[in-house]
Amino acid sequence: MNLESNHDQFKLITQKRFGPFFGTQFLGACNDNLYKFAVTLLITYQWRIDWLPPSLAGLVIGAVFILPFVLFSAFSGILADHYNKTRVLQGVKVLEIVIMSIAYFGFSQHVATVLLVCIFLMGLHSTLFGPAKYAYLPVHISKAELMGANALVEAGTFLAILLGNLLGGVLISNQLGIAAFMKFSFPEQSVALFCILLSLTGLLISLFIPYSKSNSTFDEFNPIGSKKNLLKGLNPWSQTLRSLRQSDQIQGMRTALYGISWMWFYGAVFLSLFPSFSKDLLHGNSDVASMLLVVFSIGIGIGSLLCNSLKHPIYELSLVFLGLIGMTIFTIDLAFTVNTQAYADNLFRLQPPSQLLNIASQPLVSITVFLSRSGNFHVLMDLGFLSAFIGIFSVPLYTFIQTYSPSDQCAQTIAANNILNALFMIGSAVIVGFLLSIGLTIAQVFLLLGVSNIICIFFLAKGLPDLQNHFFAWVKNLIVNFKNPF
Repeated sequence: MNLESNHDQFKLITQKRFGPFFGTQFLGACNDNLYKFAVTLLITYQWRIDWLPPSLAGLVIGAVFILPFVLFSAFSGILADHYNKTRVLQGVKVLEIVIMSIAYFGFSQHVATVLLVCIFLMGLHSTLFGPAKYAYLPVHISKAELMGANALVEAGTFLAILLGNLLGGVLISNQLGIAAFMKFSFPEQSVALFCILLSLTGLLISLFIPYSKSNSTFDEFNPIGSKKNLLKGLNPWSQTLRSLRQSDQIQGMRTALYGISWMWFYGAVFLSLFPSFSKDLLHGNSDVASMLLVVFSIGIGIGSLLCNSLKHPIYELSLVFLGLIGMTIFTIDLAFTVNTQAYADNLFRLQPPSQLLNIASQPLVSITVFLSRSGNFHVLMDLGFLSAFIGIFSVPLYTFIQTYSPSDQCAQTIAANNILNALFMIGSAVIVGFLLSIGLTIAQVFLLLGVSNIICIFFLAKGLPDLQNHFFAWVKNLIVNFKNPF
């Protein structure tokens, strides 16, 4: 393990080529989730909307946010590949200010439709930002530093998601007190102003991002051809298929794309089940559900940051196998641990509906009581470790895509991956909903998820032939060069 390289990756934040970029993307992700979570809480708990029942608010808002990834990812990939990436990033920040200004009107007039339109537009904001973000890195960051930079971006993204959700919850739960203290004209004004402030700060920081030359000069000499290429991106299906066909020209590229999508599928299962997992199996209140989210997000961040110290300069793909193995072990252990605590029964036996209702009806406990009960620390440990291994699994795959994609196609490849990610996340919701509807418990869903990793291991090993060679060479190198840390 290279601890010095882990130290070096944090030096990137202090450098102009990375620091402003990192700050811009961190604030953007934070603003996305602050706004989305605040609107979800408002519609679920406070506002009464005839056409949107509170029970469906989270599902509808999530679907509206993901829709632009399916519709406009192809367009955003072409945009980032053929135009100045720095200008694209800055233009998206201007768009964010416009969106938040529209949202201010929606908050002030209590118009839920306007807020949902802004949810869609913030999804578009993230859709346009993503390919330019990942294509920017290999232009300004050397190959030796790329995994460390990706680790920082991955960790920063999940911590920004966590911070955004926490800030959204705090601002909504304390909106009346804040409004009275600040003499706001309406309670939600604190959320609206905070979102505008984050977007303005993001734009200001983005002005310091170094100039990034476009990978193509055809837009300067052939503007008509440039527009035609952009218009091609408005057909997401044909452009995605085209990008996937292009990825087949590079051995292992499509496999890497599906591997990253599997990571998003995996994470989406846990994120969607946290409320029910906390309430029905662990008997924890909403604070316990929030704690699970904190542990999960911090775990992914820590795992991502560890990649740079765990990697071998030659065998970087070894971490993909390591991540999958860790995800499998701790997910299966979590399934057995939770099943034992909740049902004290065989994990492979379907529970009768009466047993499920009896378990779910038990009184909810606070974080303090939850942590004092035996076995719950084991649950948190499993959750923390499996999320850390998710981070370890994903970062090398992103690095592989950036390293081996042609420079004029990198953003389009990332865009195709974003569409796959969205489809995999939608698929996770459908599959989990079906499994629960036929009587499986959450613990049994976790078990199936962990076992599915074994299939993923064989799929990646077949599609990425170097994967297993890198892993065994990495393990051998670790044993041969082992040093006692004490």
